[in-house]
Amino acid sequence: MIAPAFAQEVKRTENDKTITIEEETQTPDGRVVTTTTIQKDRVFVNGFWHNWELVGGLGTQLYYGENDWKVANKLEMFAFPAIDLYLTKWASPYFGVGIGANVNKFKGLYQNKGDKLFAVRFKADDPYTGATVDNYGYENLTRQNGYYGNVFALAHADLTNIIFGYKANRFYSLDAYAGGGVLFGLTDNGVGASFNTGLINKFRITDCLSIMVDLRGGLVGDDFDGESFMDEPDVPHFLANHKFDGVAGATVGIAWKLGKKASRWENASRESIIYYNDAALARRDSINLALGKDLADAQATIGDLRNQLANGGGNTEYITLVPDLWFHINFILDRWDLLNREKINLQSVANVMNSTPDVKYLICGYADKQTATPSHNLTLSKNRAEAVFDYLTKELGVDPDQLVVDYKGGVDYMFYNDMELSRCCMITAIKE
Repeated sequence: MIAPAFAQEVKRTENDKTITIEEETQTPDGRVVTTTTIQKDRVFVNGFWHNWELVGGLGTQLYYGENDWKVANKLEMFAFPAIDLYLTKWASPYFGVGIGANVNKFKGLYQNKGDKLFAVRFKADDPYTGATVDNYGYENLTRQNGYYGNVFALAHADLTNIIFGYKANRFYSLDAYAGGGVLFGLTDNGVGASFNTGLINKFRITDCLSIMVDLRGGLVGDDFDGESFMDEPDVPHFLANHKFDGVAGATVGIAWKLGKKASRWENASRESIIYYNDAALARRDSINLALGKDLADAQATIGDLRNQLANGGGNTEYITLVPDLWFHINFILDRWDLLNREKINLQSVANVMNSTPDVKYLICGYADKQTATPSHNLTLSKNRAEAVFDYLTKELGVDPDQLVVDYKGGVDYMFYNDMELSRCCMITAIKE
């Protein structure tokens, strides 16, 4: 598993509105891994002419007024045709605004007991028989029919995207809408205000085309059909007159998405591209090889000094050269656990320390300044120094009194202009 890391480089481009994060980490087997993460920071609109939608359907319509409840069979009140049209501009995958229009056939019943009762519109002068008669004896019913239109402004909400999150290729989506407008007679002069609401069920066929089923309803001002003007206000039947008439309809048709990139949005997303950076691994191995050679040379020098001391021919002051040696222990980005190869190096360091019990050694932790915050780097460098101290004392038997722990936080390039080499602990002898 690749260890988590802080981003080394962050690039932001205004056109794409993305954040590019490049992270370089190392696997436990020593392989260097570079992860490039591209994260779009929000959903945004691709310009005014994108993400328009045109919806059209054909079906049936019901207008429910004062006397329509008296019909023997409620199905008789449904009229055909009803035509729905909607044009919507989606401002995001969740919300949109638009306009709608209906053209509907009007069917209804009115009392024909003298025109003095109502200024009835959409008259058909066709008596209706078999009606449910109320207690007031207004049984002389006559049919109404005609055509009217409805134009309205709407607010839309895609409930599937709001509830389940945006998905470009979702098969089913539910568009809820509501708004107000004006009804007007096409075969009569009726005019009235309307409130409209409904649900458009969409079933995706292609990126741009969907089959739709529109279920809608609304309220209409009571005077639209002319049955609210009364000359007998004291009669209880008329006092119970409704304040609004009702409208309901159902149509089936298509929804067509218009414009470039009509069916998709620039969606908030995160994708990662991971590859093994063998060039960086080779560079690091080369540096480690050079450090290993320096350590081997130092150990050979120590061996020569021991031989000289054992044979009595050496100068005892040569032992003071030991403090000039230093040891470099490397770490992975944002980690302080020891790699196996560094544990091998520490075994050699422990041998040197155990052979020089009178010498104290400084263990100083570092982090690269280019990564993370100063406070985080200070903690990171402290943890690295303590990890080396614990391994030397608990695993390799070095006397704790022989060691001094320090940490410096984030620093600039320490070696070869390579920030990786600043993620380290330096072990040096303390001259007294």
